[in-house]
Amino acid sequence: MRTRTPWFFCFQHFAFGRFGRTAPTLALVLSAALYLTITPSYGQQNPFTQILGNTDQGIVLPQSVPLVSRQDAGALAEIQAYRSAISLGSWVDMQAVGSLTPNTSDPSAVPATRWIRGQRGYRLDIQKPKGTSSLRMDGTYGALQHQDGHMRAMNARDAVAGLLAFPMLMDPNFPAASAMLIDQGTVTVDGVALHRITVERPWPGNPVGVTSNPLTTVTDLYFNLQTHLLVKSANGVVGLNPSSEQLLQVITYGDYQAVNGMQVPAEYRETLNGQVLWTLQLNQIHLNQGLPESNFHF
Repeated sequence: MRTRTPWFFCFQHFAFGRFGRTAPTLALVLSAALYLTITPSYGQQNPFTQILGNTDQGIVLPQSVPLVSRQDAGALAEIQAYRSAISLGSWVDMQAVGSLTPNTSDPSAVPATRWIRGQRGYRLDIQKPKGTSSLRMDGTYGALQHQDGHMRAMNARDAVAGLLAFPMLMDPNFPAASAMLIDQGTVTVDGVALHRITVERPWPGNPVGVTSNPLTTVTDLYFNLQTHLLVKSANGVVGLNPSSEQLLQVITYGDYQAVNGMQVPAEYRETLNGQVLWTLQLNQIHLNQGLPESNFHF
């Protein structure tokens, strides 16, 4: 089975330091370039879902729909139902503190701070005894910095996708006329029925690729059928992998809490190809602090 080196594992090393096996799930090895390689030790790969672990079964890699421009009525209705469910108010930015627990042989929670600005600025700082590790993203810009100051740039395709999906739904101008919203109907994820919506958006600045077609990013959103809260989001990422093969990144949202009268998720979990990477629990959330753009760049 092919070995992969996604930037997420590079960040795991930056965030938590060197660590060994994560129980029977996978082996992580530190390379000379400070990248971590992952070799799954169990499970069969489904070529359609790209799942290697046992979590988020039923979620597929989001796919672009070329030459189709549409915004389905069912998708628009779900977005509006979500906004009503969270009592959407003014959304400018978010700053929150909490603890992040890695899925490693030493799953000790560490202090973490998360910043979000609009729908494209993300920052996650993790405190370590020897310093702070930081992930920062803003549009096509993205970089990781280890606690010793060592830095790695992210692939622009992954940076554009963003770390979380819900902020784009908070934008009063979403969806823009250039965005596609496709109603994928009801799907079952880990035995639970969810409403899947595909969102395809052009990159900031509307650049074009080598085929002269606009560059886009595709995200799948999964909503609870009863509450209409956002439960999961999925993206295909390439990370540090030199090939064009995509990995399935899924963020799960939970523990919605009222902040300034608006419901926002306080718990987040990330999986990559079905394997849990980390869980973040926020315990102090503040909205609309007027965060400067400089907070999201090194």
